[in-house]
Amino acid sequence: MEKIGYFDAAGSNIMAGLNKLEDLSVDLKFGDRDIVENMDGVIQPVCAGCIITSDNKVLIINKAAKSTGKISPEKDKSLLYIGGHLDESDCKNSNLETFKNGMKREIFEELRVGVEAESDFDPLIVYTPITEKSAKHVGIIFPVFIEKEFTPEFTDGTARFIKIEDLSQIENFESWSRIISKELLLLIASKKVKPWNNRFIDYNAQK
Repeated sequence: MEKIGYFDAAGSNIMAGLNKLEDLSVDLKFGDRDIVENMDGVIQPVCAGCIITSDNKVLIINKAAKSTGKISPEKDKSLLYIGGHLDESDCKNSNLETFKNGMKREIFEELRVGVEAESDFDPLIVYTPITEKSAKHVGIIFPVFIEKEFTPEFTDGTARFIKIEDLSQIENFESWSRIISKELLLLIASKKVKPWNNRFIDYNAQK
């Protein structure tokens, strides 16, 4: 049985919108997914990567209908991240390292690519408790910088790179991606995303 991560909502400082990493100084626990998904008063971290190229393009995901439930916030939406729930195997000494491990594992499972280096940017902590389901999940979204775009091997829908400056033309972002989009546009405008060297996905390593 798959065991996923969660923490007590009452023990966190998370608020709706964009949060800081220190707001996630929580006691992570793990339990059977079927049980945790139906627990009240807990929040499940979703660890993911937002993949950005050196020429300011970002990977955008659209999941197939068969990959999303009827009440999933991702149904018929565009996503600027790829990831999933924490697994017990992701655990390290710190929450940050645990979240990073979850992000790396999920990217490999979804795209068959390995994250070989990390950026200096803290993850975006995104929480949008719009529905009962979304209130039980928080996004831990790491920026993952790569040198150039590649052809993603994504079997659960479609994946493509678009220019960050064109994000404002996308009208069907889910709630986390709307926040990520605004943050990416601010980063590009402020030129805080450079330098790029040694921040990449080695997408040939696993071929």
